Amino acid sequence: MIIPLLATMTSLLTQGEKTVDFGADGVGGYPVVEIADVKGPTRVRVWYATHPDGLRGGWGDFQHETRATYMGPEVWLPIHPANTDRWDWFDVTSNGTYRAACAQGLVRYACWTVESGAGATVKAIGFDNDGIHSEEPVVGSFACSDDGLTKVWGASVRTCQLAAIPGRDKPIHVAGGRLKKTLGPSYCYLSDGAKRDRLVWSGDLWWAQRNMYVAFPIDSPYMPGSIRMLGENQTPEGYTQACPHPESHGPLKDGDWGPFGSDEFAAWFVPVVYDHYLYTADEAVTREAFPRVRKLLGYLRKHCRADGFLEPRKETCKHAAGLTFGGTSLHHRTYMNILLWKTYVDAAALADVFGTAAEAAEWRGWAKTLAANIRAQQWDAEKGWFIQSNEERKWGEEANPLALATRFATEDEAARVIPQLKYHSHGKFQAMALRGAYEYGADAKALALFNQHNWRKLFSSGWKGLHTVTECMGLGTNGWGDEAHPDTAVAGILTNYILGVEPLAPGYAKFRVKPQTAGVTWAKGRVPTPHGFIDVSWKLVDGRPAVEVTAPAPCTRVE
Repeated sequence: MIIPLLATMTSLLTQGEKTVDFGADGVGGYPVVEIADVKGPTRVRVWYATHPDGLRGGWGDFQHETRATYMGPEVWLPIHPANTDRWDWFDVTSNGTYRAACAQGLVRYACWTVESGAGATVKAIGFDNDGIHSEEPVVGSFACSDDGLTKVWGASVRTCQLAAIPGRDKPIHVAGGRLKKTLGPSYCYLSDGAKRDRLVWSGDLWWAQRNMYVAFPIDSPYMPGSIRMLGENQTPEGYTQACPHPESHGPLKDGDWGPFGSDEFAAWFVPVVYDHYLYTADEAVTREAFPRVRKLLGYLRKHCRADGFLEPRKETCKHAAGLTFGGTSLHHRTYMNILLWKTYVDAAALADVFGTAAEAAEWRGWAKTLAANIRAQQWDAEKGWFIQSNEERKWGEEANPLALATRFATEDEAARVIPQLKYHSHGKFQAMALRGAYEYGADAKALALFNQHNWRKLFSSGWKGLHTVTECMGLGTNGWGDEAHPDTAVAGILTNYILGVEPLAPGYAKFRVKPQTAGVTWAKGRVPTPHGFIDVSWKLVDGRPAVEVTAPAPCTRVE
């Protein structure tokens, strides 16, 4: 849709340059300009940003030459059909409408100038969302007495819309930007960022996916497509690529680690599949994925030492807190071993339905043995925390939040860890910590962790960026940090713990309503299920939540 400039046009930077603000919700798509008063061949330059700071210099809010390179210099981000630059040239020769050859994944501000030539007038500018991000309706809801939490729920959901990438049934040819190529068919998928990557990342979906389930139709295609995309990019021995290109449908060869070689990210595939089944009861996708789960467990087990700890190898040692090969990436990390435990536990639960009793028993046995060895080697009983790694016996910055969020920690361990939870500069791990605190009923601590980071600042009077959650929640204003990054979205956490609705059996066949009320006096919301909507409202009466629930059959509330 072409958006007229009208009163939103203001002077910016130097004479002859203009800007428009498309709003704090953000837009994405193919830039389109409407040109009038063309006096002859003219070049119009347009550049884009998510914050006014990013409009400096005429290049937009990042340059490819200064991009992140942890995926290697040959990987061009964001992936096509998105533009790998944050600017366009339009060579105009007559009045009319011009559309850029490549898309921009996320924009709040666009700035332009008539750069050279005989002269012309930019009459309007807009974005054509032609398969660039989802416009799926939001069917779930959340509101509470804390208006800031309500707003952040909405920001989290909008972030998921912008990062959800529609599929393609047919190839398309992209002839613009730095690359010219034909892109094959792809699934719908939930990407790791609307602006920077536009790739599915297995190691981030576990944070992001619950936001989709609490807000969008339960048959939304984006998580099924993500799971299929990851599953098809598995090697014969079982390694599952962390971030395959959307057009890659396999088959792969052994040793094809993809652009980010990581056993950690490979392992996350299993918890992602399990959560998908828990929230949606999607038997078709889960049954299709289960042989991949089985093969992945065989691969991981092959690379474990006798005590069950993963033995890291240089070619697959990148991880969420270590983006390079070698060094501390090769340590025996507590975080990785707790994730491995979680992988076995979730795989066993899937085997109860889609595999065999023998598999389920074997994998639970692996989990039990590994848990005992983690506690023997990686729990500091004196200090009451899980260590970083066998090689670094300091506080485990990622290990302790994961131990809580996965319910690996015992009640006694959690009681000692939770008071020691601290600020983590990466919002993804701060979100995991507050989720972990809620898991053990420490709602006051969880709310404190939420307030400690930057989610509320998205709606402060001085913030001129987007109302979407960002990659690290550092609220950067210029650069490669993605400003629509669903792994720091917290809509799922707010619905699960403050509204209090959690599935206990696949598809909410059994569910719990257990509000955690710190800082909140009332909440209400709607949760999509395969059978209809669960509607919940509660308010504090004499210090306790009085709850009202309406649920469709056969969803059964468990007290």
